[in-house]
Amino acid sequence: MAETDKNPNGPAISKRIKISKTQQQTLLIVLVAAVVLGICGVLMVYFGKYIGFNSKVIEAKDQAISDYEKTITNVGLCRDTNKDGKFSDEEIRKCNPDTLDSSTMPGSLRYNVMMNMANNTDLESVARESQKDCFDANGDKIDWQKKFDETENDEEKSRYMSMLKMCSALRVIPDALPAQANEEALMSSLNQIFNISAWDPEALSPSGNVVSSTEGLSTIPVSLSVEADSAKTMTVLNNIERSIRTFDLQTATVSWSGQNYLALQSQGVAYYTEDADVVESNKTVYASNNAKKKSTSGSNSGSKK
Repeated sequence: MAETDKNPNGPAISKRIKISKTQQQTLLIVLVAAVVLGICGVLMVYFGKYIGFNSKVIEAKDQAISDYEKTITNVGLCRDTNKDGKFSDEEIRKCNPDTLDSSTMPGSLRYNVMMNMANNTDLESVARESQKDCFDANGDKIDWQKKFDETENDEEKSRYMSMLKMCSALRVIPDALPAQANEEALMSSLNQIFNISAWDPEALSPSGNVVSSTEGLSTIPVSLSVEADSAKTMTVLNNIERSIRTFDLQTATVSWSGQNYLALQSQGVAYYTEDADVVESNKTVYASNNAKKKSTSGSNSGSKK
Protein backbone atom coordinates (compact mmCIF):
# COMPACT_ATOMS: atom_id res chain seq x y z
CA MET A 1 0.00 0.00 0.00
CA ALA A 2 1.44 3.28 -1.09
CA GLU A 3 1.75 6.13 1.38
CA THR A 4 0.19 9.53 0.56
CA ASP A 5 2.71 12.39 0.21
CA LYS A 6 2.25 15.09 2.80
CA ASN A 7 3.35 18.74 2.39
CA PRO A 8 5.49 19.65 5.38
CA ASN A 9 4.76 23.39 4.81
CA GLY A 10 1.00 22.93 4.91
CA PRO A 11 0.44 23.93 8.56
CA ALA A 12 2.61 26.98 8.22
CA ILE A 13 0.73 28.17 5.15
CA SER A 14 -2.57 27.60 6.93
CA LYS A 15 -1.38 29.66 9.90
CA ARG A 16 -0.24 32.46 7.63
CA ILE A 17 -3.65 32.52 5.95
CA LYS A 18 -5.41 32.67 9.30
CA ILE A 19 -3.05 35.47 10.51
CA SER A 20 -3.61 37.35 7.28
CA LYS A 21 -7.39 37.16 7.72
CA THR A 22 -7.08 38.26 11.34
CA GLN A 23 -4.93 41.20 10.31
CA GLN A 24 -7.45 42.13 7.65
CA GLN A 25 -10.27 41.97 10.16
CA THR A 26 -8.28 43.98 12.65
CA LEU A 27 -7.39 46.55 10.02
CA LEU A 28 -11.04 46.74 8.96
CA ILE A 29 -12.11 47.21 12.57
CA VAL A 30 -9.48 49.93 13.03
CA LEU A 31 -10.64 51.69 9.87
CA VAL A 32 -14.27 51.53 10.92
CA ALA A 33 -13.36 52.77 14.39
CA ALA A 34 -11.32 55.60 12.85
CA VAL A 35 -14.24 56.58 10.61
CA VAL A 36 -16.65 56.47 13.55
CA LEU A 37 -14.19 58.44 15.67
CA GLY A 38 -13.80 61.02 12.88
CA ILE A 39 -17.55 61.36 12.50
CA CYS A 40 -17.91 61.75 16.27
CA GLY A 41 -15.19 64.39 16.23
CA VAL A 42 -16.93 66.32 13.45
CA LEU A 43 -20.26 66.04 15.25
CA MET A 44 -18.66 67.20 18.48
CA VAL A 45 -17.21 70.28 16.76
CA TYR A 46 -20.53 70.97 15.02
CA PHE A 47 -22.62 70.61 18.16
CA GLY A 48 -20.04 72.60 20.11
CA LYS A 49 -20.38 75.49 17.66
CA TYR A 50 -24.15 75.04 17.60
CA ILE A 51 -24.35 75.18 21.39
CA GLY A 52 -21.99 78.16 21.48
CA PHE A 53 -24.06 80.06 18.89
CA ASN A 54 -27.32 79.33 20.70
CA SER A 55 -25.69 80.47 23.94
CA LYS A 56 -24.92 83.81 22.27
CA VAL A 57 -28.50 84.05 21.01
CA ILE A 58 -29.92 83.26 24.46
CA GLU A 59 -27.56 85.81 26.02
CA ALA A 60 -28.67 88.49 23.53
CA LYS A 61 -32.34 87.66 24.19
CA ASP A 62 -31.79 87.83 27.94
CA GLN A 63 -30.15 91.24 27.52
CA ALA A 64 -33.08 92.46 25.39
CA ILE A 65 -35.56 91.23 28.02
CA SER A 66 -33.53 92.96 30.73
CA ASP A 67 -33.54 96.23 28.75
CA TYR A 68 -37.32 96.04 28.28
CA GLU A 69 -37.77 95.37 31.99
CA LYS A 70 -35.62 98.39 32.85
CA THR A 71 -37.65 100.56 30.47
CA ILE A 72 -40.94 99.38 31.98
CA THR A 73 -39.62 100.00 35.50
CA ASN A 74 -38.10 103.42 34.73
CA VAL A 75 -41.21 104.67 32.95
CA GLY A 76 -43.58 103.14 35.50
CA LEU A 77 -45.80 101.16 33.13
CA CYS A 78 -46.27 98.04 35.26
CA ARG A 79 -45.92 97.05 38.91
CA ASP A 80 -43.45 94.37 39.97
CA THR A 81 -45.80 92.46 42.27
CA ASN A 82 -43.28 89.94 43.63
CA LYS A 83 -40.44 92.53 43.90
CA ASP A 84 -37.92 90.30 42.07
CA GLY A 85 -36.88 93.01 39.61
CA LYS A 86 -38.36 91.09 36.67
CA PHE A 87 -41.70 90.90 34.89
CA SER A 88 -43.21 87.49 34.25
CA ASP A 89 -45.64 86.76 31.43
CA GLU A 90 -48.46 86.76 33.97
CA GLU A 91 -47.46 90.20 35.30
CA ILE A 92 -47.26 91.62 31.78
CA ARG A 93 -50.61 90.12 30.87
CA LYS A 94 -52.31 91.66 33.90
CA CYS A 95 -50.54 95.01 33.50
CA ASN A 96 -52.71 98.01 32.62
CA PRO A 97 -50.81 101.33 32.93
CA ASP A 98 -54.05 103.34 33.04
CA THR A 99 -55.17 101.66 36.27
CA LEU A 100 -51.92 102.11 38.20
CA ASP A 101 -51.71 104.48 41.13
CA SER A 102 -48.80 106.82 40.41
CA SER A 103 -47.96 107.13 44.11
CA THR A 104 -47.06 103.42 44.20
CA MET A 105 -44.34 103.81 41.54
CA PRO A 106 -41.59 105.81 43.33
CA GLY A 107 -38.48 106.54 41.31
CA SER A 108 -40.23 106.12 37.96
CA LEU A 109 -40.86 108.78 35.31
CA ARG A 110 -44.58 108.40 35.95
CA TYR A 111 -44.11 109.17 39.65
CA ASN A 112 -41.83 112.16 39.02
CA VAL A 113 -44.30 113.70 36.58
CA MET A 114 -47.55 112.97 38.40
CA MET A 115 -46.41 113.39 42.00
CA ASN A 116 -43.41 115.73 41.92
CA MET A 117 -43.75 117.99 38.88
CA ALA A 118 -47.55 118.26 39.08
CA ASN A 119 -47.27 119.52 42.66
CA ASN A 120 -44.21 121.71 42.21
CA THR A 121 -45.18 125.20 43.29
CA ASP A 122 -42.20 126.70 41.47
CA LEU A 123 -43.69 125.52 38.17
CA GLU A 124 -47.20 126.69 38.98
CA SER A 125 -48.44 129.34 36.57
CA VAL A 126 -50.00 132.46 38.10
CA ALA A 127 -52.97 132.30 35.77
CA ARG A 128 -53.67 128.67 36.57
CA GLU A 129 -55.43 129.51 39.86
CA SER A 130 -58.05 131.46 37.91
CA GLN A 131 -59.33 128.35 36.11
CA LYS A 132 -62.84 127.88 37.49
CA ASP A 133 -62.95 124.22 36.44
CA CYS A 134 -60.09 123.53 38.83
CA PHE A 135 -62.28 124.25 41.88
CA ASP A 136 -65.45 122.71 43.29
CA ALA A 137 -68.61 124.52 44.43
CA ASN A 138 -67.04 125.24 47.82
CA GLY A 139 -64.02 126.90 46.26
CA ASP A 140 -61.68 124.03 47.12
CA LYS A 141 -59.19 122.88 44.53
CA ILE A 142 -60.23 119.58 42.97
CA ASP A 143 -57.77 116.71 43.36
CA TRP A 144 -57.75 115.52 39.75
CA GLN A 145 -54.79 113.25 40.48
CA LYS A 146 -56.88 111.29 42.99
CA LYS A 147 -59.78 111.05 40.54
CA PHE A 148 -57.40 109.82 37.84
CA ASP A 149 -55.95 107.13 40.12
CA GLU A 150 -59.32 105.89 41.37
CA THR A 151 -61.23 105.51 38.10
CA GLU A 152 -60.75 102.63 35.66
CA ASN A 153 -62.86 104.10 32.86
CA ASP A 154 -60.66 105.06 29.88
CA GLU A 155 -62.78 108.10 28.92
CA GLU A 156 -62.78 109.42 32.48
CA LYS A 157 -59.03 108.86 32.76
CA SER A 158 -58.47 110.85 29.57
CA ARG A 159 -60.63 113.70 30.89
CA TYR A 160 -59.02 113.69 34.34
CA MET A 161 -55.57 113.69 32.77
CA SER A 162 -56.48 116.77 30.72
CA MET A 163 -57.79 118.52 33.84
CA LEU A 164 -54.70 117.49 35.78
CA LYS A 165 -52.49 119.13 33.17
CA MET A 166 -54.61 122.28 33.12
CA CYS A 167 -54.98 122.65 36.90
CA SER A 168 -51.49 121.67 38.02
CA ALA A 169 -47.93 122.76 37.44
CA LEU A 170 -47.83 120.38 34.45
CA ARG A 171 -49.65 123.07 32.47
CA VAL A 172 -46.54 125.21 32.54
CA ILE A 173 -44.56 122.62 30.56
CA PRO A 174 -46.43 122.93 27.23
CA ASP A 175 -46.52 126.70 27.80
CA ALA A 176 -42.73 126.79 28.09
CA LEU A 177 -41.93 124.16 25.47
CA PRO A 178 -44.84 123.15 23.21
CA ALA A 179 -45.02 119.69 21.69
CA GLN A 180 -45.75 120.89 18.16
CA ALA A 181 -44.97 123.67 15.71
CA ASN A 182 -48.01 125.84 16.35
CA GLU A 183 -47.28 129.23 14.81
CA GLU A 184 -50.66 130.63 15.86
CA ALA A 185 -49.88 129.83 19.51
CA LEU A 186 -46.45 131.41 19.09
CA MET A 187 -47.96 134.63 17.73
CA SER A 188 -50.47 134.57 20.59
CA SER A 189 -47.64 134.33 23.13
CA LEU A 190 -45.88 137.29 21.54
CA ASN A 191 -49.11 139.28 21.40
CA GLN A 192 -49.64 138.66 25.12
CA ILE A 193 -46.16 139.98 25.83
CA PHE A 194 -46.93 143.09 23.78
CA ASN A 195 -50.22 143.60 25.65
CA ILE A 196 -48.46 143.32 29.01
CA SER A 197 -45.94 145.86 27.74
CA ALA A 198 -48.80 148.17 26.67
CA TRP A 199 -47.44 148.28 23.14
CA ASP A 200 -49.44 147.63 19.98
CA PRO A 201 -47.39 146.32 17.03
CA GLU A 202 -48.36 147.33 13.52
CA ALA A 203 -48.17 143.73 12.26
CA LEU A 204 -47.52 140.30 13.70
CA SER A 205 -46.76 137.26 11.52
CA PRO A 206 -44.46 134.19 11.39
CA SER A 207 -41.00 134.52 9.87
CA GLY A 208 -39.63 131.75 7.65
CA ASN A 209 -39.96 127.98 7.90
CA VAL A 210 -39.61 125.59 10.80
CA VAL A 211 -36.02 124.45 11.23
CA SER A 212 -34.79 121.35 13.06
CA SER A 213 -31.90 122.25 15.35
CA THR A 214 -30.95 119.37 17.63
CA GLU A 215 -32.32 115.88 18.13
CA GLY A 216 -35.81 116.15 19.60
CA LEU A 217 -35.83 119.96 19.44
CA SER A 218 -36.89 122.22 16.56
CA THR A 219 -37.20 125.96 16.11
CA ILE A 220 -39.67 128.42 14.59
CA PRO A 221 -38.09 131.61 13.23
CA VAL A 222 -39.32 134.83 14.81
CA SER A 223 -38.99 138.35 13.45
CA LEU A 224 -39.40 141.16 15.99
CA SER A 225 -39.77 144.82 15.13
CA VAL A 226 -40.26 147.49 17.82
CA GLU A 227 -40.37 151.20 17.13
CA ALA A 228 -41.16 153.25 20.21
CA ASP A 229 -39.53 155.40 22.84
CA SER A 230 -36.59 153.81 24.59
CA ALA A 231 -38.55 153.05 27.80
CA LYS A 232 -41.28 151.21 25.88
CA THR A 233 -38.77 149.28 23.81
CA MET A 234 -36.86 148.20 26.92
CA THR A 235 -40.16 147.15 28.54
CA VAL A 236 -40.92 144.89 25.56
CA LEU A 237 -37.45 143.34 25.70
CA ASN A 238 -37.64 142.79 29.46
CA ASN A 239 -41.02 141.07 29.18
CA ILE A 240 -39.68 138.84 26.40
CA GLU A 241 -36.79 137.95 28.70
CA ARG A 242 -39.19 137.16 31.55
CA SER A 243 -41.51 135.09 29.34
CA ILE A 244 -41.96 131.46 30.34
CA ARG A 245 -41.47 130.55 26.70
CA THR A 246 -37.92 130.98 25.50
CA PHE A 247 -37.31 133.43 22.65
CA ASP A 248 -33.73 133.29 21.48
CA LEU A 249 -32.95 136.61 19.78
CA GLN A 250 -29.90 135.90 17.64
CA THR A 251 -29.38 139.14 15.71
CA ALA A 252 -30.54 142.67 16.40
CA THR A 253 -30.20 146.11 14.85
CA VAL A 254 -30.84 149.17 17.01
CA SER A 255 -31.16 152.68 15.68
CA TRP A 256 -32.08 156.04 17.17
CA SER A 257 -34.58 158.29 15.44
CA GLY A 258 -35.41 161.65 16.82
CA GLN A 259 -35.35 162.46 20.51
CA ASN A 260 -35.51 159.38 22.73
CA TYR A 261 -37.02 157.28 19.92
CA LEU A 262 -35.61 153.73 19.55
CA ALA A 263 -36.13 151.33 16.64
CA LEU A 264 -35.29 147.64 17.09
CA GLN A 265 -35.14 145.03 14.31
CA SER A 266 -34.36 141.52 15.55
CA GLN A 267 -34.31 137.95 14.25
CA GLY A 268 -34.58 134.94 16.54
CA VAL A 269 -36.21 131.59 17.15
CA ALA A 270 -38.70 129.94 19.49
CA TYR A 271 -38.39 126.27 20.42
CA TYR A 272 -40.72 123.28 20.48
CA THR A 273 -40.23 119.56 21.00
CA GLU A 274 -40.67 116.89 18.38
CA ASP A 275 -42.51 113.63 18.98
CA ALA A 276 -40.50 111.28 21.16
CA ASP A 277 -40.80 107.52 20.73
CA VAL A 278 -39.10 104.52 22.24
CA VAL A 279 -36.30 103.56 19.86
CA GLU A 280 -35.82 99.84 19.40
CA SER A 281 -32.46 98.63 18.17
CA ASN A 282 -31.60 95.43 16.30
CA LYS A 283 -28.62 93.26 17.14
CA THR A 284 -27.17 90.62 14.82
CA VAL A 285 -25.61 87.60 16.53
CA TYR A 286 -22.79 85.92 14.60
CA ALA A 287 -21.62 82.36 15.07
CA SER A 288 -17.97 83.41 14.81
CA ASN A 289 -15.74 86.41 14.22
CA ASN A 290 -15.06 85.19 10.68
CA ALA A 291 -18.78 85.21 9.93
CA LYS A 292 -19.00 88.74 11.31
CA LYS A 293 -16.07 89.90 9.19
CA LYS A 294 -17.56 88.34 6.05
CA SER A 295 -20.94 89.90 6.71
CA THR A 296 -19.36 93.30 7.39
CA SER A 297 -17.16 93.17 4.32
CA GLY A 298 -20.11 92.06 2.20
CA SER A 299 -22.19 94.98 3.45
CA ASN A 300 -19.38 97.44 2.77
CA SER A 301 -18.80 96.12 -0.74
CA GLY A 302 -22.52 96.24 -1.40
CA SER A 303 -22.72 99.85 -0.25
CA LYS A 304 -19.78 100.80 -2.49
CA LYS A 305 -21.55 99.38 -5.49
